[in-house]
Amino acid sequence: MKISKDTGTKIRLLQAARKVFAERGLKNATVRDICDLAEANVAAVCYHFGSKEELYVAVLKDYLEGEERRHPRDRGVTPQSPPEERLRAYVHSFLLQIVGDGDPVNERLGRRLTQEIIEPSQHFARIFELHCRPTHELLLDIVGLLLPGADQLTVSRCASSIIGQCVLFDFAKEAITRMTPELELKASNIESITDFIMDFSLGGIERMRSRLPATGMA
Repeated sequence: MKISKDTGTKIRLLQAARKVFAERGLKNATVRDICDLAEANVAAVCYHFGSKEELYVAVLKDYLEGEERRHPRDRGVTPQSPPEERLRAYVHSFLLQIVGDGDPVNERLGRRLTQEIIEPSQHFARIFELHCRPTHELLLDIVGLLLPGADQLTVSRCASSIIGQCVLFDFAKEAITRMTPELELKASNIESITDFIMDFSLGGIERMRSRLPATGMA
């Protein structure tokens, strides 16, 4: 399906690249396929983006910005909200992003993004610094409030465990569905899975907190 020529060349290239990269990934996508879909000259990618790799970065950046608008990690809470509420908002928005909006292109781009998070390519570094690091810093802040007095390594380990639980439902989706269909993440069970991740995570954090040296005077 061709992209409408009513839009500018750069926008058409971005729209076409979303589809091609989502389907084939960076390695197997070709500039010619993208330009054919966008009805653009093959030189247009270099002119507007510099290279296929830069266009790939632009696609991931565009996807992340859209997801951040739709599912902000702090929706419904403020920095003054209890950390438990802030953590639930974070986990819930993460899972909402994984579930997606029914658009198969967005779903595939989400999987590409998960792969980049697990095994970052050299092209992902800038995207991580711009979009992933701020949300990770937010999670570290929340976990730090739940573990007052804990060292940074402990806080980071707890934060990574929470992220790992969320990412598992995306990266291991096929295996989870085959082994335990009831655990497949979808709109109808997102609340219950959010609750489970919260209960499991808060239980682990409470165990970690019980091991911290007592502070203050009795």
